[in-house]
Amino acid sequence: MTHDHTYLSQLTVTDLIECAHRGNWTGPEAHMIRALAERLEEHLDAVADYDAVNAALMDANRRAESWREEAMAVQRQLDQVRG
Repeated sequence: MTHDHTYLSQLTVTDLIECAHRGNWTGPEAHMIRALAERLEEHLDAVADYDAVNAALMDANRRAESWREEAMAVQRQLDQVRG
């Protein structure tokens, strides 16, 4: 299975991985292409995991900031009451 470089360079990484898995690869390149596709999938999974953790941390940070602002507002009210 061969593809023109121009065609391959226009594919997304996901499409390239699918192409690598579908391909009827023979010769010494076969194992390398399959291994590269598997490694790319692992890296894409890691990126997705990182993005999920990062989103959760950003959400927690927003909540913490909100709680801090609420605490500061309560402290200001206490300061006013105490005079």
